[in-house]
Amino acid sequence: MWNVVYTVGRIAVAAIFIWSGAMKLMAPAALTAMLSAKSFPMPMLWTYAAGVAELTLGALVAIGWQTRLASFGLVAFTVVATLIAHDFWNMSGAARSANQIHTMKNLSIIGALLMLMAAGAGRFSVDRR
Repeated sequence: MWNVVYTVGRIAVAAIFIWSGAMKLMAPAALTAMLSAKSFPMPMLWTYAAGVAELTLGALVAIGWQTRLASFGLVAFTVVATLIAHDFWNMSGAARSANQIHTMKNLSIIGALLMLMAAGAGRFSVDRR
């Protein structure tokens, strides 16, 4: 029973990255515009790189292959994305509140990914660890 719960949890954590990565690849305009506004060089390249990273690493976590390494990659990605996109400390009003919530959500996701790094993919996975 708990193996099934663990597997559902692993897939649920991965789902946000798979969905977000796919959206970046299918509709890159929003992230590209945000990166441009923050004076990022080659914002379209970074948008596609982010999409590929999220989609690929998220899929690896979902199927349970190289889960510890993929989770580490997603932790690094989430930390960087939070610092770039949700810098609430530089905002005020509603934008500050919304981005502070996103930062806390990302902190929770990082916590789940760290637990996957520690425990591995679980029984129902390609890794079976």
